[in-house]
Amino acid sequence: MADVVAELARRPDADVVTLLRERPDLPVPPPTTLTALAARACSRPSVERVLAGLDQHVLEIAEAVCALGGLGPVDATALRSATGAADASAAARVDEAYTRLERLLLVVGGLPVLALHEALGPYPARLGPPLAALDAVHAPVTTPEALTAVLADAPPAAHRVLDALVTGTPVGVTSGEPAGATRWLLDHGVLQRLSATQVVLPLETGLAARGGRTHPEPHPHPPRVEAPTRPAAVVAAESTRAAEELVRLVGAVVRQWTQEPAPALRSGGLGVRELRRLAGDLGTTPEQAAEIVELAAMAGLVGPDDDGERPVLGPAAPAADWAEDELADRWVALAESWLASPRMPWLVGTRDDRGTLRAALGPGLERGWAARLRRRVLAVLASLPAGTAPAAADVHAALRWQAPRATPPEASVAAVLAEAELLGLTGAGALGSAGRALADGAGDVAAALAADLPEPVGEILVQGDLTAVVPGRPTRELAELLDQVADVESRGAALTVRFTAESVRRALDAGTEAPALLERLAAVSRTPLPQALEYLVGDTARRHGRLRVGGAGSYLRTPDEATTRALLTDPRLAALGLRQIAPTALVSRALPGELLETLRRTGAAPVLEGPGGASVGARAEVRRAVRTAPRVQRAGEVHVQGPDDVALERLVGRMRAGQERADQRDDLPATDPVHTVAALREAASAGSAVRVVLIGASGKPERRRVRPVSVEGGRVRLIDLDRESELVVAIHRISAVAD
Repeated sequence: MADVVAELARRPDADVVTLLRERPDLPVPPPTTLTALAARACSRPSVERVLAGLDQHVLEIAEAVCALGGLGPVDATALRSATGAADASAAARVDEAYTRLERLLLVVGGLPVLALHEALGPYPARLGPPLAALDAVHAPVTTPEALTAVLADAPPAAHRVLDALVTGTPVGVTSGEPAGATRWLLDHGVLQRLSATQVVLPLETGLAARGGRTHPEPHPHPPRVEAPTRPAAVVAAESTRAAEELVRLVGAVVRQWTQEPAPALRSGGLGVRELRRLAGDLGTTPEQAAEIVELAAMAGLVGPDDDGERPVLGPAAPAADWAEDELADRWVALAESWLASPRMPWLVGTRDDRGTLRAALGPGLERGWAARLRRRVLAVLASLPAGTAPAAADVHAALRWQAPRATPPEASVAAVLAEAELLGLTGAGALGSAGRALADGAGDVAAALAADLPEPVGEILVQGDLTAVVPGRPTRELAELLDQVADVESRGAALTVRFTAESVRRALDAGTEAPALLERLAAVSRTPLPQALEYLVGDTARRHGRLRVGGAGSYLRTPDEATTRALLTDPRLAALGLRQIAPTALVSRALPGELLETLRRTGAAPVLEGPGGASVGARAEVRRAVRTAPRVQRAGEVHVQGPDDVALERLVGRMRAGQERADQRDDLPATDPVHTVAALREAASAGSAVRVVLIGASGKPERRRVRPVSVEGGRVRLIDLDRESELVVAIHRISAVAD
C-alpha cells in the first residue's frame, strides 16, 4: 500500500486524472486522500472491474508479471524474453501492454498489486510457486539444459506426468505416498512436495520446461476469421429488403393495435395466445413476432396502456409521427433504439429461475450488458473486410480475445447476429452500408440506407385473374393504396397482390367511393383495368352499406313524440349526443350512469331499465365513463455523465492536500472501509504488523498493535502483539488502520 501511495504522489496531476478517467469507479465517491485512492484502486472489486475490459494479450502480460514477480521485480526486458517477443513489433506490443498495466496502477515498481495476484488465481499462467516458497528436498532443476539432461533417462510415464503439469495446472494430487513416475520426478528434482498428497512443478522448473516462456502459445493478435465473402450487391439487396420488411411489420403492429389494443397479462407483457394470433396476422413465426413487438417497444412506438377496464398493449404517442417519416428515418429509429436497449428478445419463451415463462414486452428481459454486447458485435463486423460474413463462433472468438473475462456465451452472440439480420444491419451475414455507419457512429445512417434502397416504382401490372404485380419496391402512396384494396399473395423481388370482395370492401369501409377507387387504380396501372376488376368493385359497392351499424353508450325510451322532440332540443343535453332512432327512442354516446345524472339535473325523474325492461337500481349498471389510469410511458435510456477533467483535477488537488494533513497528524486518522479491508488483507498476506483503532462494546476506541491472520466474511482474525492473544472482530469495528 505504501508503494502505491508513493507512486500516486510521484505522478503528475495529469497522469492521476488519466487514471481516474480510465478507472471511473475510483472517483465515486470522491476519496479524501491519496491513501484512500490507493486502497480503492488496490481493492479486489475495482481490480476485477479493470480486468473485465482488458484483452487477452494484456491479460497474458499481467499473468506473466504475477508469475515472474515471485522471483523479484519484473521489467519490460524480462517480459519480452518471457513472452517470446521475437521482433521489434512484438516487443513494442509487450511494452505497450506493460505500460498500460502500470498506468492502470495494477503493476507498481515491477510487482503486481495484491488484488491483481488474487484475481488471476494462485497459479498465474499455470505456473507454480517459486522455489523460495517451497521446502525443496532434492536439488531443483531450474534451466532448460539441466531439465533436458535429467529427462534423457526418464521413463515414458514421467514424460507424460510432466507434460500434464506443464500444460495444465502445476499441482498434482496423489492417492498416497508418491510412486512410479511421480516418485522418479521427485527424486530427480523436477517436482517438489506441496503437502503429503500433493506435488508441484515449481516456477523455475515450469519456465525451463516451456523454454523460458510464461505462455506456451501467446495471443498477441485477435484470432483470424475465416469466413465467406459476399458480393456488395447481394449484401445491399438483402439488407435493404430486411430493413424494408421490418418497417412494414412494425407499422402493421402499430396499425393493428391502434384499431384493437392487445390484452396484456396481469404480470405484464403479451400472452402466448395473443402472440400466436399476432404472428398469424403478420405471417411470421411467434419468435419473429416477439422480436418485432420488442423492437417496436424499444423505439417507444408501443407499450402498456389502460382502456379503463383492463391493462392492454397499444400504440404510444410517438407512433403517429413515426408513421409519417420516410422509410430510412423510420428504420433508423428502430435500429438506434435497438442498439441502446438492454432488452433481450431472444429470452421470450424461456423460463426464469422461478419457472415463470418470460413474455414478450414483459419483465425479466433486461440485462445491463445487452447494449454493450450489441455494440461489440457490430464493432467486430465493422473491423472485418467489406462483405465478410462470419459465423457466430468466429464473432464469439473475437469477442473472447477482446475481453476474456467479460464475454457472454456464444448463444447470446448468435442471437444478436440474428437480430442484426432481422433489422437489415447485415445482409447475407455481412455488414451492410447502413449497419457500418451505425457501428462507426460517424456517418449519416439514414443516408447510407437510402443510397442502397432501390428506386421505388409507382405502377402495377393488373392481370385478368384479379391479381396485380408491383415490379419492385412500391412508393409510399402505392403501398398505402394496395394495403387498402388488395391482399398480399407473395413478397420478394416483386410484390404480388390479389383483389377480392373482402379487400375491396375494406377500401369502401375506409370511405373511398367505387368510382374514385377505380380511378385511382387506373392511374397506377400500366394497362387498362380488366373488366373482371371493374365488375368486382361495382358488385361490392352495390351491396356495401345496406345495413348500418352505429355505436351507442345508452338508450332512452320516451312516453310520446313530444317528449322526444323536447329532449332533442334541450341545450342542457347537447353534450350527451342524443340521436333519434324511432318516434319514442333515443340513443346517446354517454354511458347509462352519466345519462341518468344529466337528466336528473334537468328536473326529470328517469329510472334505469334492465335487459327485460324492468326497472333496476341505478348503482347496478353504472360503469366508469372515463379512463382511470394514465398511459404508461417507457423510460428512455439513462445516460450517466461522469466528471469532466476540470472536476477531476480539483479532486486530485483535494486528495493531495488531504494526504498532507493526514501525514502531519500524530494520531491514526479514520479510514474508509475499502482502505481498512485493503490494508488488513495486505498485512495478512505479508505477515506484517499494523496499528488499528478498535471500537469496543462500550463505544470507546482502543489502540492496538496487531498482526492480521485472515480477512474473510466481513471479519478479521488478529494476533494482539502486546497482549499475546488472538481475537476475531467485525471489520466495521475497526475505525482506523496504519503501518
